Amino acid sequence: MNYEESAAWLEQAASFGIKPGLERIKAMLEKLDHPELAYKVIHVTGTNGKGSVVAMITSVLENATLRIGRYVSPHLINYTERIYVGGHDISREDFAKAASVVREASEKVVSDGVEAPTEFELLTAMAFWYFKEQKVDYAVMEVGMGGLYDSTNVILPVVSVITNVAMDHMKYLGNTLQEIAHQKAGIIKEGIPVVTAAQHVALKQLKKEAHEKKSRIYFYGRDFEISARQRWQNGQVMTLKRKDLPKELEDSLLYVPFVGAHQAVNAAVATMALSIIMKQDQRINENDLREGLARTNWQGRFEIHTIHDVTYVLDGAHNPAGAEALQEALQEQYPKNRRLLVFTSLADKDTETVIQMLVRKDDIVFACEAPTPRTRKTKEIGDMIEAQHIKAEFHEEPSVREALEAAAKTAKKEDIVLVCGSLYILGEAIRFIEEKEMAAKQQETESTKAEETKQDK
Repeated sequence: MNYEESAAWLEQAASFGIKPGLERIKAMLEKLDHPELAYKVIHVTGTNGKGSVVAMITSVLENATLRIGRYVSPHLINYTERIYVGGHDISREDFAKAASVVREASEKVVSDGVEAPTEFELLTAMAFWYFKEQKVDYAVMEVGMGGLYDSTNVILPVVSVITNVAMDHMKYLGNTLQEIAHQKAGIIKEGIPVVTAAQHVALKQLKKEAHEKKSRIYFYGRDFEISARQRWQNGQVMTLKRKDLPKELEDSLLYVPFVGAHQAVNAAVATMALSIIMKQDQRINENDLREGLARTNWQGRFEIHTIHDVTYVLDGAHNPAGAEALQEALQEQYPKNRRLLVFTSLADKDTETVIQMLVRKDDIVFACEAPTPRTRKTKEIGDMIEAQHIKAEFHEEPSVREALEAAAKTAKKEDIVLVCGSLYILGEAIRFIEEKEMAAKQQETESTKAEETKQDK
């Protein structure tokens, strides 16, 4: 298969939907000779912040000149974004090769009588296989959903990370925080340390399950915490306190290139996990930690662009916890700016609460549909805004791009164009921004050349 054929094969498998369980992935890995055992793994789950924590841990380990594999979901533009090794996303050629190998394995397990694997399971097997081929030192693996029955949950990690626990994916994970925490606690392995920023009922459940598995749990507020933080350029500087370290290292001043209190907590979680790894691996040191955090790049998480006096903020907030974190970051960065929201939501999300948190009086909403059958219709979004009596102007747009164009055209200098509601529209938004930036750069180059020609005359 080539890349296009591989993508079509995966999209066809997506029609099988979400089917939690480990039988299918275990059967495929058996056929692939267990590639997941060939390297060390850091396993990351949580309701929000998984991707940011994975990106930070990856950046720090790469700063220590280690060869790192990274597996995340979903992708924003191309499938290749999900599998990453040595500073780069997998090439289309290697992606197609991995898909071909895994397709053969999946056909064998189906012929053995096992149910057909899902799209996510196939991608997970591809990542495991590719990381072995690439001889990575560590793989940083993000859970797709939950943890206990997620297809990534077939490994024995060096550390498990549970960023936080909030209400999301209730159809699959349960209707209470305790039930959802139980699902996420599924990644805790016997005797393996776990790091979390979960709180209250969820933390109580995680502590219970960690104790049952004789796993040391490091949690925010006791083992590590932020004692101070302040905005700095396009990020923030924070002072992090950590226990179980030499006295001179207990307090660390760290810069992270992300804004908002939630990203400071994500950085604290990543740092605590890395502190545990550093005790096991002398190739990683505190300097790698500081430099790696500062160099982290992660698209679509309060990502800011200013083009021709229009400020765009792209954020993947798609559930109440994510919307709350985004609202706090907006209050820090743009407290008085009118918001022009390019907004969508999926039908299985708590869209009403997200709207309540992010849409204010006198804001403008440009609603569009996400490029997935799971999208919520724009009329539904409008009805929800009206039902909540939010006096915001509302427009239905036929596509993500047309919503972006309409918002950019409407925006005044002090406004912000806020793209949020679903990760599914960030890919198109990133393409739009890149085109605008390229056009602006071209225009600037042409103006400079014209001015130089004028001066020569």
